[in-house]
Amino acid sequence: MTLLEILEQDRSAVLERWRGLVLESYSEEAACFFRGEKDRFQNPVGHSIARATAVLYDGVVLDRQPEGIPEALESLVRLRAVQDFTASQALAFVFQLKRAVREQAAQHPDVDRRWEELSRFETRIDALAFAAFDLYVESRERIFEIRQGELKRRIASLLRRLGGESEPEAEPIGSLGTGGRGA
Repeated sequence: MTLLEILEQDRSAVLERWRGLVLESYSEEAACFFRGEKDRFQNPVGHSIARATAVLYDGVVLDRQPEGIPEALESLVRLRAVQDFTASQALAFVFQLKRAVREQAAQHPDVDRRWEELSRFETRIDALAFAAFDLYVESRERIFEIRQGELKRRIASLLRRLGGESEPEAEPIGSLGTGGRGA
């Protein structure tokens, strides 16, 4: 049996393991919620992880439907870029796929462990990691730009308020003003 045949046959087991590895990066409570709540509107994070990992698995591992890979990768990377993860934690999900595949393949002693097949698989995962890194950097740059713009707007608003309160309104030249003094 080839590695690809095993990965096709055991698709749901590998996906479940991979998702479990991804969810380990969250708190236990959050991971339970993401794993258990099936309503995509009540659990958008869990839904995004489940959907993206399935598309990536089919496209990268099984080499089917590669046209969906960029969108799935982008959704997962953007999700993790806005969360409180370091870059390595945010992108670890790519390498966790290698781990899930190796663990599943190890359960099949009859697998034909050809280096060429494993090398092709790992090369596709590495390419996915590079693309994920580029997307992560773009996402973090965009977040920085948004935060910087918001900070600029807040400072400008604060300066307008401070400027308006500390400067008395100028009276026209030659007016009597309110002090009762005249010319």
